[in-house]
Amino acid sequence: MNLPGNLKFLRKRSGKTQDALSSALKIGRTTIANYEAGISEPSVENLIALAGFYGVSLDDLLSKNMEEVVLSNEKDIMLRSAFAKQPGYNSMPMVVTVDNSGNDNIIYVPVKARAGYLIGYGDSEFIESLPSFRLPGLSNATYRMFEVEGPSMAPNVLHGDRVIGEWVEHLEDIRDNRVYVVVHSEGVAIKRIVNRLKERGKLYLKSDTVVHRHEFPTVEIDPADVKEVWYGRMKISSDFSEPAEVYHRLANLEMDMLEMKQQRKDGEK
Repeated sequence: MNLPGNLKFLRKRSGKTQDALSSALKIGRTTIANYEAGISEPSVENLIALAGFYGVSLDDLLSKNMEEVVLSNEKDIMLRSAFAKQPGYNSMPMVVTVDNSGNDNIIYVPVKARAGYLIGYGDSEFIESLPSFRLPGLSNATYRMFEVEGPSMAPNVLHGDRVIGEWVEHLEDIRDNRVYVVVHSEGVAIKRIVNRLKERGKLYLKSDTVVHRHEFPTVEIDPADVKEVWYGRMKISSDFSEPAEVYHRLANLEMDMLEMKQQRKDGEK
């Protein structure tokens, strides 16, 4: 039973001594001390009085760890406050463009425009200078297309591919291990995200690559540094590698890794 620990935690949290609580509830100090030590249990009347004094339900007082409940609630409040204060993230993109029918265009951000995008994502003149288009099947949301640079997401997303992302309204909605385009204070990244906002107040950006893993370690991002997040809905690729070619690449990679391990063992002898 959690009752003794809950009574002690709630009393200390309220700033009351056992004497002060005794005076407030008209329950003997020794009786309260026995309740908190688990030597005796409160009568129904005293249990109701204690629950009412601390503002908790009888069920919570008897069955839950109130310290964990209170600390968890406080952390949630702090996180909601932090989200509310974030100056860099809005529930909608700062700039969108529309076609003649009033439908949102898909803005295309090529690699060569990334540096400018990091500064001009909220500048209507800059956004309007970028190519825009529409695709069937992509409606009822705001989308943006980003060109992929480098091997960090290979073999799933390759250098030169284009990723079309759907606007993410709230950072809390980010789902683990999905591909997102993240515009943050350090640049534009196309990565898988591990969402640990609730537990640690952080986002973690991961790469898919195995061959270049040492070049692309997992990156920790503070939510206050995030400007935009786009959920990867579609990719456009010009890669037509044969399955056999991909298989041979993986087989060669495995052999190279085994050879490296063997060389390391031989060097340690």
